[in-house]
Parts: sequence; structure tokens; C-alpha cells
Amino acid sequence: MAATPEPARSGGGDDDAPPATLAEWLRRRSDRELAQLLTLRPDLGLPTPADIASLAARAVVRTSVQRAVDALDAYTLRILENLALAADAGEPQDAVVPDEPAGLAELFDRALVWGTPEQVRIVPTVRETLGAYPAGLGRPAVALLRGTGVAGAVAQPAAFYADAEAVAARVAESDADEREVLELLAAGPPVGTVRDLGTSATTATPSAAQRLVRRGLVVPIDGHRVELPREVGRVLRGATDGGRAGGAPGAEPPAVRLVERAPVELDRLGTTEVLDVLRLVDTLAGSWTAHAPSVLRSGGLGVRDLRRTAKDLDLDEAATAVVAEVAYAAGLVNATNGMEPVFLPTGEYDIWRGRDTAQRWLALVTAWLGMTRQPSLVGQRGDRDRVITALGPDVERGTVPAQRRQVLDALVELPPGSAPADRGEILARLAWHQPRRAAAMRPLVEAVLAETDLLGLTAAGGVTGYTRTLLAGSASAAEHALDGALPAPVDQFLVQPDLTVVVPGPPEPALGIELGLLADLESTGGASVYRITERSVRRALDAGRSGRDIAGYIAAHSRTPVPQGLSYLVEDAARRHGVLRTGVAGAYLRCDDVSLLARVVADRATASLGLRLLAPTVVVATASVTDVLDTLREAGFAPAAESPDGELVTLGVEPPRAGPRPPARTAVTRRAADSGSQTAELVRRIRSGDALAGNDPRVRTIAAQVPGVTSASTMEQLRTAVREARLVWFGCAEADGSTTAHTMQPISLAAGTVRGYERGRQGLASYPVHRITAIRILDENDDENDDENDDDQNDDGEDH
Repeated sequence: MAATPEPARSGGGDDDAPPATLAEWLRRRSDRELAQLLTLRPDLGLPTPADIASLAARAVVRTSVQRAVDALDAYTLRILENLALAADAGEPQDAVVPDEPAGLAELFDRALVWGTPEQVRIVPTVRETLGAYPAGLGRPAVALLRGTGVAGAVAQPAAFYADAEAVAARVAESDADEREVLELLAAGPPVGTVRDLGTSATTATPSAAQRLVRRGLVVPIDGHRVELPREVGRVLRGATDGGRAGGAPGAEPPAVRLVERAPVELDRLGTTEVLDVLRLVDTLAGSWTAHAPSVLRSGGLGVRDLRRTAKDLDLDEAATAVVAEVAYAAGLVNATNGMEPVFLPTGEYDIWRGRDTAQRWLALVTAWLGMTRQPSLVGQRGDRDRVITALGPDVERGTVPAQRRQVLDALVELPPGSAPADRGEILARLAWHQPRRAAAMRPLVEAVLAETDLLGLTAAGGVTGYTRTLLAGSASAAEHALDGALPAPVDQFLVQPDLTVVVPGPPEPALGIELGLLADLESTGGASVYRITERSVRRALDAGRSGRDIAGYIAAHSRTPVPQGLSYLVEDAARRHGVLRTGVAGAYLRCDDVSLLARVVADRATASLGLRLLAPTVVVATASVTDVLDTLREAGFAPAAESPDGELVTLGVEPPRAGPRPPARTAVTRRAADSGSQTAELVRRIRSGDALAGNDPRVRTIAAQVPGVTSASTMEQLRTAVREARLVWFGCAEADGSTTAHTMQPISLAAGTVRGYERGRQGLASYPVHRITAIRILDENDDENDDENDDDQNDDGEDH
């Protein structure tokens, strides 16, 4: 049996010496600090590391380090780059003493550096992640001059580059052309291409780059490229502090100039966009119901169909793609199943359309926040040089939801009611938070800001009050806030003599549905304007409304007297509707008006129907009934369908619908733990595994794995502990493969399970005996040492 090591105490013994390895440094971290590491770098805890050594090994994996470095803000990244630059300058063991200790906390928390504030060591893969040119500065001159053999290169002594004043004096002698080249290289990257570099020795009038090579201010690295030495770059940037990067960002993100508005004004402006986006979705559904676009063989919406839909919505194609993608993500449109699939509204759309305005908007923006599709990619070329189509598979991007939240969070940080005076400053602020991703993120950020305006999440550039409530996590409160901001819905309208209908506010859902059927929408805003035409009245008649129903509905909901011209229009359309009738032959036409039937047969627009006169009042067609109805209506006639007994029937009252969509894909960020308690449990398991491996000097352990321990001897020791009321220490294999250590006073042993009171837990604890991997009965001295060790750890302020 291994001897019990003495508990290590902070401030004495071996702890006075700096840690020799990353694993040893992590082992000395408190539980709170380890929990912070697992929160900032959740990939380190998936799956649970077996012990501290495993955690340290994961912390230096390049992909994990790159992910952690990419998450640094500009200020912390600069500190890390400065550490790397100083290490390149030849500090022993890659150790540097930084001049900004306050900025090291984030790097220590993420385990990108380790050691002590007086002697910081960089994780080796960090240097690889930063690339060949940290902070955009070139390599040291000594490394560059080694092996240079390009014609015209002048080898400068190392002492020249070490003398910042000498370098500055030679830079000052440069003419305008040379200075321009130097400043471009100093801004980064420090490498440039020179076409005529190899001919500098024979050129009568050397170029600026050739002259710089001769003077040693740039160094050729091959026959066509030059590099600016790090020492020259520091001088040009105005930084001569021993290897640090110049042009340093501030410790705080860039300030954003604000335009102050009253919060209620932003909400009022936002509700206009809310009503407009709901109208756009309704228009999209109506357009696709009338002319269902085909699904491409590769999936998605064709370019021509997108262009036609954009014309119907009176939007550009980019905004139309956003509306279509959001409606698709919300389950309001979908592709049909069949030999020739098309896009149609779903049954969920009909339910959605009947909900309150705030509920409808929340369904859209919730889908937008969580959807893993990036509409701004539509129209671009994909990986296979194929045009990316709306609703196609190439629009999927799993990281988009998190990036949307980053953009919105940057806006939410601004005071309520305020908006940035220049959205470019928001882009700069986001670039400060993640500088390594800034270039790639900029197009997406601009697209996200445009989408927030379209959806009504922002107004006049600022976040509305109901959006802030939604992003805070309360959908019901956001619905209530939006209801309060929206104008009261109306169920009446004003009919004008020119047959326009003015709705002075957002219409009730039922009123909006009826008006969408009876009239054509002309404009929206604080008030909506519809126009009633002969064609729109025929549309309502075709949907099963009678002339009396239409006239009664207008009279019941109009605040103004119904114009006589409108009454005549409805009566005339109703009288002519159904005079011409069709049935199944393929189809037939029957009409008592012989001249009207003759006109139909002679009309060129009906030639595709294959009409044939059987009798003066009867015509048969080879086309189907629905095709006959559609063609005659487009030709300006007003047919109606009839049943075999001659009664009028309404076809197409129920619009075609696609099946429901499966649950939309949402991005779920993988986290090591979702709460403080889970993180604490994760740390406890890692500590237990380390204790079982005999590595953690702070935890007093006996042998982590006792050779030769059998189930019989385990049972015997447990029985002895129960009989003599003794404490036992044992290791237990968990279901996920990790091992944890426990100290318990067992009180019973039955059915292969030991039960008892465990330290740090309330109530009885139980463990299967077959999972016990190591066991030892603790004597009284062990118990006292355990208590003393706990007291020491509490005195040190560590969380366990």
C-alpha cells in the first residue's frame, strides 16, 4: 500500500517554485479557476478529461488553441502577440515579463499562457496559431539575412538593426516612393512582391524597392519577394519598446457615437416594419399559391422564380430571399412531395395567418434567430462554382445564429432609445471583440443589420424596446410590449368613391383575410389602401362568396356609405358570374347564350383547351375542368363550375397546400456544462481522476489503483467498515468512463450496493460495488489529516 503524501500548502514547500509544466500549473489552479477555463473553452471538457494531465494535453491541441485565440478581443490579442514577439527576441525558455500584467488575466483564464505573472510562458501551439507574422510584423533581421543570396542585397551588420536610432535615421533618408513602400509593408503583412528584384544590379534607374534592398531596410527572401525586418517595422510604427507591437488597440472597445431618440419613437417606427414584413409574408404566400414555383433538381428556388416573386413583393431579390428563408424556417412554406415538387404555403400558414399581429411577428423573428441558414449567400458562387439558390442546401451555415446574436448584443449594449450615428462604428466595435474574424465577418454583419431592419427588430438603426425584451429571454413579455406599441387593430374601413378601401390601422386578422380576397393591396404604412376591381370581385366569387355576401360584408364594415359605383360593380360581376359553366367531359361548357358560347370557341386564348361545339349551347373540351376555368378567367370570361345535377359548385375554395415541415435545424453550441453546478461537478470528476492517478498533491490519496484488489477483498473491507463504523476511501468508475473518488461511512451492504453517509452530501449515498476500482479503510489519523487538509484549503480561499 502506497504511503499517504503530506498535503501541499500554499506559500510553502514545493509551491514556492514556479510550475515546471502546464499540467502542474493547472493542478495548482483553484476549482473556481478550472471551472472558468472549462466555461471559456468548453471543448476541453467534452468528453470529461480523465485527469489534469488529459486536460493539459487537450489545452495545447492546435484546433482548440486556435478557437480560443480567435475568441480574444483586440486588446488581449495584442498582449498575446507582444508575448510571442518578445519570445522570438530570444528570452530564455520562451518566458517574458510583460509590462501590462492586468491584461494577462484573460490569457491565464483561457490557459493560452501559464506560469506566474512575473514569468509567463506561452503554450507552444499559440505561436503556430498566430502565424509567421504576429501583429503583422516581419521576422527578426538576423533570421532574414541568414542565407540571402539575391543580387543587389546588402548584408547589414546585426548591430545596425539592434540600434533603433540608426534604423530611424536611415528611414528618415527615404524619399516619397520609398516611404510609401515602407509604410505599406509596416501596416502588414510585411511581405511584398517585386517583379524586377533580380535585375537591380544591372538597372540604370533602380526602383524604390531595389533601393530599399540596397540600403538594408527591406530584405529579399527569394527572387521576387521582399520582407520588412521586424526592427524596421517597429520604428515605422513608432514602437521601440523592445519587441512590442505598435498601433495598439485600447483596453475598451471603440466608442460609438449615438443619435438619441425617445424609446417610444423607436417602437413606433419599428411597428411599421413589423406590419410590413407580415404583409410581405402574406404576399409571398398568395403569389406562390397562384403560381407555385418549381423546386430545382438540386433543391432550392430557381433564379427566374425568385425574380418573379421579387416583382410580386416589390422588393429586390436579396430582401425577397430573406422573406422566403424566414417563412421557410418558420414552417409557413415548404416543398411538396411528388413527381414535380413545387413550393407552396403549408397548413401552418393558415393557422399563423389567423393569429394576433404580435404572435405572428414573434413566430418569424424566433425562426430567424435560430435558423442555420444565411440568406445573404443567395446569388453568390458556392464551393462547386454553382450559384447558391434561395431555399437550397448551400445556404446552410451552422455558426450563423451565434453571429446574429453577437451583432444584436452589440446594439443592445447601447442605451435604450439610442442608435449609432454611423453603423460603421458598430462594425469597428465588433471587429475589436474578434479581430481575427473581422474580415470574414464584415459581409455577414452588414447583411444581418439589413435583415434586422427588414424584420422590424431595429428601427432607425436602434434596437426597439420589444426586441430588447425578446433578446432578454422573455417571449411573452416581448409579445405584450409589441402589443402595446402597435396601433389598435381595426375591423372597419373607409370606402372611397374611386373604389379604394382605406384601412386606418392594422386590420384584424379576419378583416385582412377578407380584404386580401376582395381587393388588391396598393400601399401600406400607418394606413393600408386596397382597390376593388372587377377582377378582385371575380376572385371573391370564385372563392365561393356570392354577390349578396360581398355587398353585405362591405356595408357591415364600411364607416362610409357604399358608393353606388361599387354596388353596380358587385351586382354586375355577380350577375355574369356562372352564366358560363363548365363540367367534366374532359370538361364541357354549357351556356344558354349562344352568341357568348360562340365567342368563347372563337377566342384565340382558348385554343389550348381543345373546345368542340356539340350543340348550340354545349361545348366539350379536352382539358380538365380546372384548366378550363383558369384559362377562361384569364381570357376575361367569368365561368363557374356546376355539379352533374346542374347546381353551382365552387372549385378551388381551399388553396393548395404543402405538407408540414419537419422541425427546423437549429445550431446548438456545445458546452462543457450549462450551469455552475454542472461545471463544478465536471471539475470534481477531473480532480478525482487526478487523485486516483496519484498526481494531485493537494488531495491526500492512498494508492489510486490498488493492484490485486478483488471483489471479495472489496466486500470484506466494506463489511468491516460497516461493522466497525469506519470511514472508507474508494474510487468509483462512472458511466461516462471517468473515475471519481469518495470518502464514506457505510451503514449497509446489500444487493451489490453499498449505502452510507458521504462527506459533502446530504442524505444517504449509494454506489454499486462492482464499480469500485480501489478501496482503503481510513484510520483515525487519516481522518484527522483529511479534516486539517480541508481547513487549509478553506483558509487558502479555494473552492472545492
